[in-house]
Amino acid sequence: MLVIFSGGSGAGKNTVIGELIKTGDFALMPTYTTRDKRPSECEGNPYCFLTDAEFKKKIDENELYEYENVHGHYYGTSKLLLKERLSLGKTLLKDIDVLGTQNLVKSIGGDVKIITVFLKVASKEVLIERLTERKETEIEKRLSRYDMENSYSDKYDYIITNNDLTETTNTVLTIIRSEKSGKEFGALKCDGVDENKIKNYVKRLESGETLSPVKIAFIDCAPYIVEGRHKYLAGLLSGKHVAKEIINGYAAKVPNQSSWLKTLSAIRG
Repeated sequence: MLVIFSGGSGAGKNTVIGELIKTGDFALMPTYTTRDKRPSECEGNPYCFLTDAEFKKKIDENELYEYENVHGHYYGTSKLLLKERLSLGKTLLKDIDVLGTQNLVKSIGGDVKIITVFLKVASKEVLIERLTERKETEIEKRLSRYDMENSYSDKYDYIITNNDLTETTNTVLTIIRSEKSGKEFGALKCDGVDENKIKNYVKRLESGETLSPVKIAFIDCAPYIVEGRHKYLAGLLSGKHVAKEIINGYAAKVPNQSSWLKTLSAIRG
């Protein structure tokens, strides 16, 4: 499995990845880049640093799944590195920009199970604080991508607002374990569903529309839909993507799930 993290500078992607690596169950999938190495970084963690000439050679030799120019520097994913890292038998973690993610998922296809996670900050003000704290020298340039990057969040499997490192890390761990186990989604509202609503959402999805995310929470490590169950069912019925946004710290009593499970069973045939 490959877990891809995206989000603007300051969203905490590499910090969360670092915490997950400490558990011993994960391996890093480095990114090739032509930008300068930061003091906290070393070769291969989280980047492999190349010159412009070296990077362009890899493009010419078709050695990259995808590549993008971000903030004036190249970033790309190596086919050879991915194959090597997958042989380790661990879940791979990768930080990649929003455009690169879309290209990578298309390039890899069904060869590897991919989970995409978009990390975001609560506001632009919070982002400015984080960039200032880490002594970022290109704050304006990075802020200029903020709206564009967030506009892609609905294309990801999961969206998490990273307010607290420990909480976010635990949420990602729960997501990965849930995906591996194939746990069914429950619903915190289990009364009857509206077939007309589902059909309308299916029609919108099949026309190419991106729906706003379903709101979910994890209760006792199991995923439950807090809001948007009709959209979720429409996604299952149509086979189209519907993003899931995490609501952390959600306390609720789980209702009887029999009617929900019956609906899921009927839709899946």
